[in-house]
Amino acid sequence: MLGQIADKNAFLSGLSAAEYGALRGHLAPLELRVGQCLHYLGDQIEEVVFPSSGLVAMTVPLRDNAGAAAGLIGRDGMVGAIAAIAAAPAACDAVVHISGQASRLSAAAFRDVLDENPSIRRRVARYGYGLIAQLQQTALCHAAHPVESRICRWLLAIQGRCAGDRVPLTQSTLAQMLGVRRTTVTLVAGRLEAAGVLKCHRGYMQIVNQQELERRCCECHAHFNGYMSKLLAPSAETPAAEGARPARPVPERSGRRVI
Repeated sequence: MLGQIADKNAFLSGLSAAEYGALRGHLAPLELRVGQCLHYLGDQIEEVVFPSSGLVAMTVPLRDNAGAAAGLIGRDGMVGAIAAIAAAPAACDAVVHISGQASRLSAAAFRDVLDENPSIRRRVARYGYGLIAQLQQTALCHAAHPVESRICRWLLAIQGRCAGDRVPLTQSTLAQMLGVRRTTVTLVAGRLEAAGVLKCHRGYMQIVNQQELERRCCECHAHFNGYMSKLLAPSAETPAAEGARPARPVPERSGRRVI
């Protein structure tokens, strides 16, 4: 059962047999429930969670309301890993918005495994850099793009972390994640439905024209996906030879070598 759950998480399934073996004995199954908070802002991270289905939003809370989602984590990644490595307090809430299954292990065990396995540590570091890129892209998107483009981007991002063409979120939840009014999401969803892009149902939205949804989306979606493809490419994960340093060309100006 645990093996089947872990196999559906992209990070765990991307490990070699030896790397996964180093983690397997520490993993335990976890059910993700809608509304569950895996950790709160300021908490000391006690567990690292690897979703195999469902959706977790990295939410920055505000004093007067629920705040907004800064990033999304699904079967593509892990929750709490970067803070666990640093033994640092959580920088946001981690709220489950779509139920699912996951694997978990203690933060202490995670640190021990990484200390003994540099190859896994490198993979985690690359994932962490991708998470930073997602947060940066989201910040830019919120500041620069109209709400319809942002909603289209969010729908595509959620769909990419779920199976099929259904986005199992209510319009109210989507509005909360985006930090906008529910009526705003309702108006945009109505326009998208009238254009044949999606169908709105009770409790979920169904994407019926993927190409048109991508066309209406801002460039942030393609930009981030392109960056992640480069970051996680197999060739990019190959470390340099132990102890080797790449040669650095010496610049020259006016025919003279610069020392």
